[in-house]
Amino acid sequence: MNRPPLLMHMKIQNENTNFGLWLPLFLLIPLALVVLIILSPLILIAILVLWPSGWGKLALLAVWVAFVSFCSLRGLKVDVRGRKESVFISVV
Repeated sequence: MNRPPLLMHMKIQNENTNFGLWLPLFLLIPLALVVLIILSPLILIAILVLWPSGWGKLALLAVWVAFVSFCSLRGLKVDVRGRKESVFISVV
């Protein structure tokens, strides 16, 4: 299994500015866990309500799929260039 990304680097360039920003993504993990703990009773109720229709298994896997998708962001690089502007995003 992949480990979650730790940092995201954003760099924005245009004619007047050259702006770069490092965002610590590892600080989002405790916040996401707190939100998950707070919402867990609602998630459990939704799973129990949806289980007879067959959608319960899908709802049960939604949290796991979200975490795996977040872990898969490691190594993502987005480079968008226009005539006057350039945006570069890298997830480390």
